Amino acid sequence: MSADIWFWVALSATVVLIALALVSGWQRKRRAHLVAGPASMASLTIAILLTEQLARLYTFVPEVQRIHLICAKVGGLLALPVVITGIWLWRRPAARRMHVFAVWAFVIATLVATATGIWMFAGAVLKPR
Repeated sequence: MSADIWFWVALSATVVLIALALVSGWQRKRRAHLVAGPASMASLTIAILLTEQLARLYTFVPEVQRIHLICAKVGGLLALPVVITGIWLWRRPAARRMHVFAVWAFVIATLVATATGIWMFAGAVLKPR
């Protein structure tokens, strides 16, 4: 299969897993959340790696790429507070508010990164082989 198909598979899996993590966390279904949360982070990592592989095949508008990379890095970095506060919450229920805040910051940043990524690829030109 080509790089773009694997990318779309990974991105779709990431979206589904993040949604499952959000729903299971919201419903306080701990076992499901403890599977979906880490799985969504692993899937996101795979999607990012596949994006980098796919990006080598295209030429992007530099300004748009610069904006996307800032948004993507912010989104990726905001995964760390989600993990840290999640572990903290596991040990101390009082951390719930911080975890919820970290999750929503991550989700919003990830949506912005996804939107700017779509914008970036929409203006991209496939490199000649």
